[in-house]
Amino acid sequence: MQWIRIVFMGCMFWCICEGRAQESHSWVFGLGFNVVDNSGTQLSQILNVEDNWNISRLIKVSGEKRFEYDYGVELNMTLNEFTQGKMINSELNTVDINYLAIDVLFKNYTTNYFLDPRHSWYDGFLTGGAGGSFFDSTMNVTLNFGFGINIKINESVRFNFMSLAKFALINNSTGNANHFQHSVSTIIWM
Repeated sequence: MQWIRIVFMGCMFWCICEGRAQESHSWVFGLGFNVVDNSGTQLSQILNVEDNWNISRLIKVSGEKRFEYDYGVELNMTLNEFTQGKMINSELNTVDINYLAIDVLFKNYTTNYFLDPRHSWYDGFLTGGAGGSFFDSTMNVTLNFGFGINIKINESVRFNFMSLAKFALINNSTGNANHFQHSVSTIIWM
């Protein structure tokens, strides 16, 4: 009978520690898809999927360190391809261009200021940071700003939707320009 009490107390201690760890210092890992709009049309044709969105090799992998519930720092890598026949910087693309981006983003979970994050079914955030975008072998540094939302599935799993505006610091090739990147991921809190 004593060992049942010890196991029970151990389980209770583990649950309390795990819950506190998730509340204050969580790691979040994600896997998903991305699309890139580098058409040069700015916001005038943002939903013109057929002509402007590049949807090929659309992998996104991310890792985020959460600080309390309000802040996080994310490192993500996305892989895509600009395909022939899509608009790039207001010109028709004639060759396939590989696209790889590695970004570091600071997140501020703004909905936590008016919603209880432990009981809310979603949390919204603003994000900003810097990254490197590789167009075939040419690299460009970008400043990134965006927003997103996480939809809660259960305590550990969420769907993440994020849109980023990426502002190029160097324009030295056809693909290297300001562009948008949208992503959908499944994220898991560890």
